[in-house]
Amino acid sequence: MKDWKSIDDQLALLRSRGMAISEPVRAKKALERFGYYRLSGYWYPFKQVNDDETISDQFIADTHMSEAVDLYVFDKKLRLQALDALERIEIALQVDMAYLFGRRDPCAHLKPDLLQQKFVKNGRYARWEERYRDFEKRSGKSAFVKHNKQAYGELPIWVAVQILDFGALSHLFEMLPMDIQTKIAGKYGISNGKFLIQWMRSFSQVRNAAAHHERLWNSHIKDHASVPAQLLEISQTDQYQIFRYFCLMRFFLKQLCPQSKWHLRLREHLQNFPLPANGAVTLKDMGVIAGWEDWNLWRE
Repeated sequence: MKDWKSIDDQLALLRSRGMAISEPVRAKKALERFGYYRLSGYWYPFKQVNDDETISDQFIADTHMSEAVDLYVFDKKLRLQALDALERIEIALQVDMAYLFGRRDPCAHLKPDLLQQKFVKNGRYARWEERYRDFEKRSGKSAFVKHNKQAYGELPIWVAVQILDFGALSHLFEMLPMDIQTKIAGKYGISNGKFLIQWMRSFSQVRNAAAHHERLWNSHIKDHASVPAQLLEISQTDQYQIFRYFCLMRFFLKQLCPQSKWHLRLREHLQNFPLPANGAVTLKDMGVIAGWEDWNLWRE
């Protein structure tokens, strides 16, 4: 087990590994506020690579603590931009699913015969319902949950979607009848529900990372998503890198909130990326493609 180190010891360790601490007061405050371990994810790209491709403890020449902190602040603002977009997208999908599926039955989410039967037969729905009951239990003290349970015995779908997280919502969407999936996807200019299923899974991962203060700017998107061929600009992006998912958020918001200036705020933020003097990190590390500013997606 590693030894506990004081803030001064942490600064001394960083200096011994070649990091320049040109603003010691700011560096000390950053370690006190954000913690050594959290910040280590932001100075990791500044480390030297050994001949055997392993990562050294030593930093690349001209690496400054202030640049790692600037990168952390950039990422924090990036997470807020993601949450701003994803809140609107998640709520819109809650409303669409509740409205269209609830028309078939107020408790359609609890009627497996109304869902795609392959998910009932393979046990996927049963696992989802178990998770749903857990959400219901955790939300049991909320006034709107207590009222609906007492009045109706179950939560109608337009109430139920309010207690689900984005992941559970995406799993429910995947089990919906395909005609409803297609209708919701088409509302946002997406050719079919299969693409939207993937997008929702990816958005869920991004939202969870942003909500739990995880590093986002150069994260690996495990639940990656493909895009329709007609989205030529977005199709150029890397499906494992975060820039693709900001592009998809922008595409979605274009249909949902045509007057939104979210894309202009994000564009400005990306253009203010804290490029370090030694070039250890760039926007390419988050999947940004040269010339992206000229895409219609970001100009309109």
